[in-house]
Amino acid sequence: MADVDVLVICGAAGVGKTSTAHEVSALLGRSGIAHATVDADELDRMHPWPVPGLPAFEPARTNLAALWSTYLGLGHTRLVLCGVFADLRQELAWIADAVPRAAFTVVRLTASPQVLAQRVRRREIGSGTEDQLERSTAQSEAIAAADPGGTLVVDTTGLTVEQVADRVVGLWPAARTAGRSRRRPPVTPGP
Repeated sequence: MADVDVLVICGAAGVGKTSTAHEVSALLGRSGIAHATVDADELDRMHPWPVPGLPAFEPARTNLAALWSTYLGLGHTRLVLCGVFADLRQELAWIADAVPRAAFTVVRLTASPQVLAQRVRRREIGSGTEDQLERSTAQSEAIAAADPGGTLVVDTTGLTVEQVADRVVGLWPAARTAGRSRRRPPVTPGP
């Protein structure tokens, strides 16, 4: 039985996950909905990575478990977690281990190739811009092909971050049952 609700916001680098997670947090806060927010990119930002002898996800799993233990001890039962999560089947397993007894709502953000390229070029600086754009394009295609059933998709093309966050919150049952009455926006289900 789930005691915890986790909203996973995923997608290729540059699609708007972090901005959306921050806006979702602000929207939930204005509505008085208690929650914690974690950017998975910060859970294993170290060198060398991956750690020799450990699965690539292990530092992130360990750090998320420690953070979640603190949040849970403070009475939180809702978590907003954002990250690329290229292989959701594998990555949801370590997330579930770090955040036990959780129900998951997974929302993958997408954007048109042109918008993704604009966003990557706007946020990246220096010599790595084109490499990041190539990785983001490849991630976008790989993620879409590997989505498990039940993955919800929100296309961010042409939307403001506020509009994206509103759609994402509308898809999260934990936000609706916390007192928000929302109409489900149209979404494109994953394969």
